[in-house]
Amino acid sequence: PWVRSDRLDMSLCIQRASIREEWGVTLEYTVQKDKLLLFVKSVLVGSPAYKVLQAGDRITTINDWEIEKISEPEVAENLFRAAGNIVTLDIEKVNRYQKQFSLDEKIEKYRYEASKLDFLEELLMRNMDHCAEYIVSLLDFEDQLNCLVVCQLWNEFIGGHVFKRKVEALIDNDEGLQELAEQEQWNTGLYIPTTEVLDTSVYKKMLAKIFLLKDMWRCREPKAKRLFCDSFVLSIKTDDERIYCGLNNGCVQVWDLAYLGKLREQECHDKGVKCIDMNTKVFLTGSYDTTFKVWRKDDWSCVKTFPCHTDSVWDLRLHENSVATAGLDGTVIMYDFVSDYEINVRCYIQAHGDLVSAVDFGPDYLITGYEDANVGVWTLPAGQMIHSMEGHNGGVTGVQLQMNLAATSSYDATVRLWDVELGTCLKEFKEPISFCRCVAFHGMRLVCGDFGGNVHFWDISFSTTGKVQVDNHRTWECHQGHVVCIQLNACRIISGSRDRYVIVNDFWAKAMDQMNRRESKPAVKMSRFLRRPL
Repeated sequence: PWVRSDRLDMSLCIQRASIREEWGVTLEYTVQKDKLLLFVKSVLVGSPAYKVLQAGDRITTINDWEIEKISEPEVAENLFRAAGNIVTLDIEKVNRYQKQFSLDEKIEKYRYEASKLDFLEELLMRNMDHCAEYIVSLLDFEDQLNCLVVCQLWNEFIGGHVFKRKVEALIDNDEGLQELAEQEQWNTGLYIPTTEVLDTSVYKKMLAKIFLLKDMWRCREPKAKRLFCDSFVLSIKTDDERIYCGLNNGCVQVWDLAYLGKLREQECHDKGVKCIDMNTKVFLTGSYDTTFKVWRKDDWSCVKTFPCHTDSVWDLRLHENSVATAGLDGTVIMYDFVSDYEINVRCYIQAHGDLVSAVDFGPDYLITGYEDANVGVWTLPAGQMIHSMEGHNGGVTGVQLQMNLAATSSYDATVRLWDVELGTCLKEFKEPISFCRCVAFHGMRLVCGDFGGNVHFWDISFSTTGKVQVDNHRTWECHQGHVVCIQLNACRIISGSRDRYVIVNDFWAKAMDQMNRRESKPAVKMSRFLRRPL
């Protein structure tokens, strides 16, 4: 921040009644780097110089004679004393609002000013941008913000280059932030030269929002919103604008995420809608009535019904153009979209004797959770089982796959994180005290819902040795009934329960509310007593 200078350059004239009258000034001097520095040591009260000079003032010229160029101190002193009735001085006057320095302190300060170096400027002039960036990166975000006001060069380099690189690094390493960057259209200013960006202050705002959002997830309460549905909520799926809810009465309801109004409701199955997923064109439903259906989003007409399972369709997942459904008949069925609305069966997978309660898949692996507590790993597209991962002591209730990591929830009141390539358990989360009914995994965050109506949240990271460590754990008492479905993204947690409520815990909305309150505050603070700006 800017600081008031301790010296003020000025010119002045001193006049005396006659040459016999003394100026009333005692001088002292020192020599630095072959330059003579002349200071006022004291001023006699009532003398001609008393009103204009004070101890500590440095005299730089006497009647246009530059003191620094005079080699003999006595000559400079005599110039002052031998002046006529009027003497003209250029001085560096002591700022009366600052601390008064002794001569030794003035000398040390002069040495410091003479030897001061802008390391950032020097590094940039030598094309050592990476060194300057590393040094600045050692500061936290608040200190970096303070550095912006040092000078224009620091503002341009830190506010543009450093902040841009920091935003890009954070987004590259966090899948949740990648989704947020796409949602907020940040990518238009990222991964391009800063010379093509009209206003580089956007990077400071991006970082402020990211750190505020992280702080919200870490320790602050989200903005909670409640939706009351007509029946038990069995499944939910959301995008940036709408929430699709599958209900126990066979209906599907759609709610607007912004103003929380019901947009549409339609009976889709004879029994409860146990699972739901969607893309931009269609939404898919699986039901206790053993059927899997495909619906158009524009007019809600049923495109196709698949009666392939012989028992309840317990879970389904849609990724790109492929779909997987899991049934209590022990079968997993894979489907492929051949057009926007046409879908065909690809294959059946049934190599286990128990009920399939959860399923998820990626480009290389298919993960299945069973009622006998095992977790199966299958290769795609071959469909061969490579691992049967043991560890849970109760039926698996939820599975979510992310790259080579899978999160599972179970009736044994635990959540586990697995490496599907190795078929090993990386971490067991034992904080829930009731059956875990659902799980969601996004970026480096895990959430689950239990039978006590609680939502558990874990923020995880990997140590240098590759072990999973929990950086933060939080619990919210959200529902009065079992939490049976849950969704997680970079901004919010959405949970559905048998108490007929869908609860949206929105961290992004709360963060933006705080940002807007800060920006709407008046720039000038007013004094209540003086009734003027502070």
